[in-house]
Amino acid sequence: MKKLLLSVLFLALIAIPSSSFAAAKAAKKAVVKKTAAKKVVAKKAVKTISSATVKAVQQALAKDGLYKGKVDGMIGPVTTNAVKAFQKKNGLKADGIIGPMTLKKLGVK
Repeated sequence: MKKLLLSVLFLALIAIPSSSFAAAKAAKKAVVKKTAAKKVVAKKAVKTISSATVKAVQQALAKDGLYKGKVDGMIGPVTTNAVKAFQKKNGLKADGIIGPMTLKKLGVK
């Protein structure tokens, strides 16, 4: 019985042209791509930090020689670039975001 079943399966595989397999595989890929395109990535909510904290960060960065701007408590391109430089220097993900790990490494509470 097993030999008969195996023979039938073997003949069925030989009878199906390889292009049918390729077409089925391509159709499956197209469906996967279409499904993946519809997915929406949820963005994390950004926690705001106070201007006092930003000032403390700017002061710490200035003390470290990375921030040359005005200590004003505003996050602008100069602050962001200084934060990125600090993060890179300290082995953090250099994204310019003043998150908990950056604050901890800076010694800012």
